[in-house]
Amino acid sequence: MAIDAKDLGELQKALNEAAGKASVLWTTFIIFQFYLAIAFGSVTHRDLFLETPIKLPLLNVDLPLVGFFAVASTVLLIFHFYVFLQLFGLASKAKNYNTLLTNVPDESDRQYIRQRLDVFPILQFLAGPRDQRTGFVGFSLRLIAWITLVATPVLILLQAQVTFLPYHRAWIVWLQRVTVLIDLALIWYFWIHLRSVDDPIKGVWRKAWIYLGGAGTLCVVIFSTYLATFPGEWMKTHLPEPSELQALLFEGNVDRMRGRPQSVFSNRLVLTNQSFIVDPEKLVTHSFRGRDLRLAVLNFSDLRKADFSGAQLQGARLSGELQGASFLGAQLQGADLIGALQGASLTGAQLQGARLSGELQGASLIRAQLQGADLSGAQLQGADLSEAQLQGASLHRAELQGARLSGAQLQGAWLVNVLVWRASGTPNLYLADFPDIDIHQKPWKDDETFGEWRDAIANSVPAGPLRARVIEQLAVLDPTGKKESKDLLDQRYWERAHSSQPQGEEFWGKRAMFLADLACSGRGRLADLWWGDSTPYVARGVLQNLQSREFKEFLDAGARKLFTDRLLEGKSDSTACPGVRGFTDTDWADLSKLTLTSP
Repeated sequence: MAIDAKDLGELQKALNEAAGKASVLWTTFIIFQFYLAIAFGSVTHRDLFLETPIKLPLLNVDLPLVGFFAVASTVLLIFHFYVFLQLFGLASKAKNYNTLLTNVPDESDRQYIRQRLDVFPILQFLAGPRDQRTGFVGFSLRLIAWITLVATPVLILLQAQVTFLPYHRAWIVWLQRVTVLIDLALIWYFWIHLRSVDDPIKGVWRKAWIYLGGAGTLCVVIFSTYLATFPGEWMKTHLPEPSELQALLFEGNVDRMRGRPQSVFSNRLVLTNQSFIVDPEKLVTHSFRGRDLRLAVLNFSDLRKADFSGAQLQGARLSGELQGASFLGAQLQGADLIGALQGASLTGAQLQGARLSGELQGASLIRAQLQGADLSGAQLQGADLSEAQLQGASLHRAELQGARLSGAQLQGAWLVNVLVWRASGTPNLYLADFPDIDIHQKPWKDDETFGEWRDAIANSVPAGPLRARVIEQLAVLDPTGKKESKDLLDQRYWERAHSSQPQGEEFWGKRAMFLADLACSGRGRLADLWWGDSTPYVARGVLQNLQSREFKEFLDAGARKLFTDRLLEGKSDSTACPGVRGFTDTDWADLSKLTLTSP
């Protein structure tokens, strides 16, 4: 049929106008993606830890960190959807244009008419001249469109998720995952419409590309929902863990020289050799109350007077200057707290299976849950451990001069070579081991006075009420001070405690069963009511204590087998020993080796 030149001209004009608008929108979208990539890429672990506002490039505007990550992915998704809608309309016009041109009989005339189209790349491979739709040029134009409309948006959405992952805010991570899934669905729906009539990829090759695209989509979904998870998240605790792949991508060990994770990405905060103190005179230098900082690595850091009250720090590693830091009610199961902790508050903290080492003079551990913890060598002079739960804990060579132990639960604990001069209270020592208790050694050297020793400790604590409290806590050790406490733990107290213990085989059996019950319960007496269980931290802590060289005589061979057999029951039946839920292959191997260790 004859073609109306006017109709063709009007359609070509409309097509060029649509292409012009789409070109501007497409360019803006590319710039926006580049802008977000820079913004996400500029966020460091320090920014996540301190919740530093995001300073937008060029605009120089500060946005709240959490809000930025909550909104940015959603905005990118909406923008992407709008771009696809505009291109969908352009593709429809291009299809009508191609249909109309089929009525032009001469091929050279059709090519001449197509040359009048806008140079917008997507319009060129949809309806441009043949040399723009086929061959190397056609492939290049399609590749540009695929990179900017398919690959880059998905990669930036994944970049946002991976960057924010160490912050451990579940609802935002899930929002980011949902945006990735929706974006993938948009791509599959709209991309198939951006094809020209003579698309070179046809037949078997087209099916192959569809299968390849499906495989790529599946990989993105698995990465976003299954691999890019953080400690404690539902996906990580309820689904089988791809340990090797996840370790390679997100959970590598920390390089001690560089202070960075050895994995490609990280699902935890890693900050070493850093100071976070701006104004040391403030009562609280930084507040991390209620934050989720599980498995964080904060080694050799200055966090004096930081507030970690109620924070989740399971498996975290904190070392350095922590004087006066508050861990009130914090969950520190399996954590390492090493360094200067004078005057720190760990009241009510969950420290099952944790390791506390260093200087804790004047610290408060009232009602702290320390079942299976390792306090070997800890300097706890003047510390308050009233009602602390220390069942199965190791206090080998701990320095407890002047410590308050009223109501402390030390059943089945290891107190060898402990220094207890002027310690006071009424601790429960049933089934504990406390040979070589030293009730005479003072904490200061022979060529040093009490005042010099106390001042050296006090001066390491920030000035103010905190320092005054530490000085008050240490005053009990002043030889010229007030009268000694009435409930002093003197030689007679330790002799009475020793004589009240079971004797012979009964002693070994009861100690083994007590430790097994403690490990299998996975909880503390108070933690069960307030904070839920602490599996597998108690069992792991008790196991690690029993493996240490100092603990080799804590259980005889029969008692070790009794303890091991009880825990091994939980491997096949978790109800038999709930406390071992979450044991790794390494834990099970260590447990099996326990009976091979000669006491």
